[in-house]
Amino acid sequence: QPNPFPVYTEAPVFVRGNQNAKLYTAGTGNDTFQVLHLWGTPYEKGYAQGQLMTAEVKAVVGAINEYVEAEILHFLPFLPASLVDAIATYGVDPLLNLTYQWTEPFMKQEYKDEMQGIADGAGIDVDLVRMYNMFPELTRAACSIVGANGPSTPGKGINHLRALDIGPDIPIKDQAQVTVYHSSGSSTNTFLTVGWTAMIGSLTGYSASGVGIGEKVWWAASPDLADIYGEPWMFILRNVLEHTVTIGQALDLISGSNRTCAIHVGVGSTSDNEFRGLEIAAKAFNVYNSTSPSMGWEGHPIIPGVLYWDKGVQPSKNACLGDLINMHYGNITAEILALQISPIAKTGDFHTVAFDYEGKIAFIANSRKTFVTDGEDVAYMRQFTRVDMGQLFNEPSP
Repeated sequence: QPNPFPVYTEAPVFVRGNQNAKLYTAGTGNDTFQVLHLWGTPYEKGYAQGQLMTAEVKAVVGAINEYVEAEILHFLPFLPASLVDAIATYGVDPLLNLTYQWTEPFMKQEYKDEMQGIADGAGIDVDLVRMYNMFPELTRAACSIVGANGPSTPGKGINHLRALDIGPDIPIKDQAQVTVYHSSGSSTNTFLTVGWTAMIGSLTGYSASGVGIGEKVWWAASPDLADIYGEPWMFILRNVLEHTVTIGQALDLISGSNRTCAIHVGVGSTSDNEFRGLEIAAKAFNVYNSTSPSMGWEGHPIIPGVLYWDKGVQPSKNACLGDLINMHYGNITAEILALQISPIAKTGDFHTVAFDYEGKIAFIANSRKTFVTDGEDVAYMRQFTRVDMGQLFNEPSP
């Protein structure tokens, strides 16, 4: 069934700030989330977040380590053989730290500085922040991607669904956060990520330059295509938001990166009104558009102007998502993606985000918080909040 709640449309409410950050609360009732604005150098941005949100930072880094300890056996079938061997050799506790060591040589210094700043601001060991940020490198997620434009949408511009399916119970959900990184110079874009406190990479995001991005695990990829050595995929996706304007620039950046695990990526650009789907890994880089011949199979028809993958293993023969897209074809808006397509397709259990690229509007819902007992636990059946991203990008500095 469609999402039953009206979209909450009020602007975020200011909570507190410091020299390089402002914190707001968005949403209403039990479906609120944080909106954090950051300015300054990478270290200053990190320090401002750690100082302003000390309790929240300590909560997420503690929660994720406990979760990995309890749930790691569920992830073993989906991890590269080298990681499984490392768990057998070293145990679970140092796994995230090992992942950081394997990927650290490929990271930009600015990301290391930001993690150090978060730790210093919150007064905690930087290893906790580093390991927390490696969690997505291990798990990825079984998400859905829909990028609609041209004849499929009323205004011909891009509307993009990024539905995160990893189960609704990971405890960091209590610290759901939109983080807005304000540009410190002409060489970078102001952009936002939809994620959680102190997680500096991007699995869902949009930039003031009009580039949007989202990820889904590439289940069917051969293990031989992946590698444990390289730049974490969430950092690569953040690079796209921070440094590109066109679809060509985005593809070139990803192609030239030292990639690791196997994922699908949906990426779009307002400047050329183009959306692409990617399959990437250390030894793979495949690009598709909505009419690529290999995007059509039983239960998954080619739909001009709509690039889509459902949450299943690809090629999925579940016709539900394609049927819903055809039902709304010509009228696919970000709101339709959020309130109609996502809940009926039952995708986006941890968070569901739909971007209207032209309008710079996002519809955001997160899974039910741990201390809440009423309503369904999956994000796509919680109340959505409409976020004016253009307004967020123009927030004045402290």
